[in-house]
Amino acid sequence: MKKFSLPFLAFLQATGLLIYISLVSLIFLYGNQIFGKMNNYFGPILFLLIFVLSAIISSVLVLGRAGFLFWEKRYRQAFPLLFWTIGWISFYLAGVFLLLLLAK
Repeated sequence: MKKFSLPFLAFLQATGLLIYISLVSLIFLYGNQIFGKMNNYFGPILFLLIFVLSAIISSVLVLGRAGFLFWEKRYRQAFPLLFWTIGWISFYLAGVFLLLLLAK
């Protein structure tokens, strides 16, 4: 596997999370058009299943590599990777807030 710097690997992880969240958001935005209006028991089940699956996928994207490094006792790489990832996610969060303010 190619060796990436920790900031770049964190950037890739955060970007992957942003892409995944964007795709799930599209499902929520167009859910009525895709699945039709759900006034029954299956709507909440579908939402909760997507929610739980999203939590698992998000945790793997953010904590997967850092957890692997931590497991191998490479703490000096694990924690900076986690903090860089949090930093990139914060950067994307600020960007989304800025886009929302500009679109208002």
